[in-house]
Amino acid sequence: MRKSILAITLLLSLANADQLIKLQITGMMCPACVSNVKSSLNGTTGVKETTVFLKNGTAEVKADSSVKPEALCTTVKSAGYGCKVAK
Repeated sequence: MRKSILAITLLLSLANADQLIKLQITGMMCPACVSNVKSSLNGTTGVKETTVFLKNGTAEVKADSSVKPEALCTTVKSAGYGCKVAK
């Protein structure tokens, strides 16, 4: 019984594991652009935290494992910027 509970707890923690998604973003020219990208990404369901770097045109997104990186790029593109999933 105890082993079953531990196994279930482990599976639930793995299912709820966060992922770090890195994006390459083009078209950001100023801090207002950074704010726009960040708020757009943070408004996406499953996103927990976003850091956007103007200097190198990247974003790091901490999100639920259910969030698809391509969906985040779609969000960025809807905000008026270019986006590719970084490898």
